[in-house]
Amino acid sequence: MKRGLAYAGLALGLCLNLSAQAAEGQAGDWLVKAAAAARASNYEGVLVYRGDDVLETFRVTHRFADGSERERIQSMTGEVREVLKQNDKLTCLLPRDRQLTARRAASPKGLLLSLSPERLQQISAYYEVKELGEARIAGRKCRGIAIAPRDEFRYGYEVWADRESAVPLKLSLVAPDGRLLEQMFFTEVSFPQSIPDAAFRAVTPEEQVRESTETAVDAIAQAHASEPVAIDETEVVDDREHAKFSKLPPGFRVVRRRVQASPAGVREHVVLSDGLSAVSVYRVLRPTNSEIQPTAQRLDRMGPLNAYSRSAGDVQVTVVGEVPRHTIKMIGDNLEAAQGQQDLGSKFAAEAIDAR
Repeated sequence: MKRGLAYAGLALGLCLNLSAQAAEGQAGDWLVKAAAAARASNYEGVLVYRGDDVLETFRVTHRFADGSERERIQSMTGEVREVLKQNDKLTCLLPRDRQLTARRAASPKGLLLSLSPERLQQISAYYEVKELGEARIAGRKCRGIAIAPRDEFRYGYEVWADRESAVPLKLSLVAPDGRLLEQMFFTEVSFPQSIPDAAFRAVTPEEQVRESTETAVDAIAQAHASEPVAIDETEVVDDREHAKFSKLPPGFRVVRRRVQASPAGVREHVVLSDGLSAVSVYRVLRPTNSEIQPTAQRLDRMGPLNAYSRSAGDVQVTVVGEVPRHTIKMIGDNLEAAQGQQDLGSKFAAEAIDAR
C-alpha cells in the first residue's frame, strides 16, 4: 500500500513537471512569434516611455517590405529627437548642443530581437518563462509572458503582445525584487497594409540637428572615462592583451571582444552575455608616461543602466550594462590585469603613432 502511494506520488510529480514544461514551452513559442512579428510587421502608433522620473511620448512608424526593415521614432514631448533605422543602420538626430542620454530608443522590439527557440533553451538555466494572462493595451487584447530571473544577477522582463498580430505592445523591465525599472507601451496603434517612404523622412531641419550613431552604453562609458579616447580604425590582434576574468556571474561569458590602439593608449571592448542580458566592459591601457590622472572608484545608475569604473595603475576599467549594480561591480572587480600590460600599452600606442 505504501509503495503504491509512493508510486502514485512520483507519477503525480512527474505529470506536474511535464505540465509545467509544456506550459513554459508554449509561452516560449509565443515569445518567439512576437519577436518575429516585431520585425516583420507594419505598425504605427503612439508609444509612452516611463522610467525613474521620466515620462516621454514617441510616435513610432515601422515597416517591413521586400525583406527590408525601416523604422522611425520621433519624440512628441521635450526636445526634438528622431531615430531612423534601416535594417542594421541606426541614426540618431539630436539637437546640436545636446549629448546622447542614457536611455534606449523607444521601440516595441526591445530585447525580443534576440529571441529564438535556441536562445530560449540557452537561457532556461537562468530565466523562467511563464504566462501572465491577458490584458487590454491600446484597445487591443494582449497575451502577457514573463521572463523571470532565477537569481539576483539579472533583471526580468514582461512582454505583452497583441493577440491578433503578435506585435509586442508593452514591455517592462523588472528588478529581481519585483520593482518596475522601465516600461514602454502603446496608447494608440494601427497595422496598415503599406506605409509610404515619405513616412521615414526626417522632419527636423538639418541645421538644427547633429547625427550620432553612438549608443547609450558608449555615452556612459565616455562619461566615466578620464578623457575621451580617440580610437584608431586599425584593429589590434594580440592574445596577450585580452582581458581575463577570475570570476563571472553565473551564465555570463565573453561573446565579443575588440582591441584598438591610438596615441592615447589601447582600448579593449569586451561584451559579456548570459544569452539575454548584455554587459560592456571597456579597458583602457594608457602609456606609462601618460599624464592622465587615474579616476577614483565610481558606481552610478542611469535609469535601468548601471555603470562602474575603477583604475589600477595605468589601466582604467569601465563596466556598463542593464543588469543589477552588484552584477556590474562583480564583473569589474574580477577583471584580471594582464602580465606586462603597461609595457604593451606603450608598445601599441607607439605603433599607432608610427602608423600615422
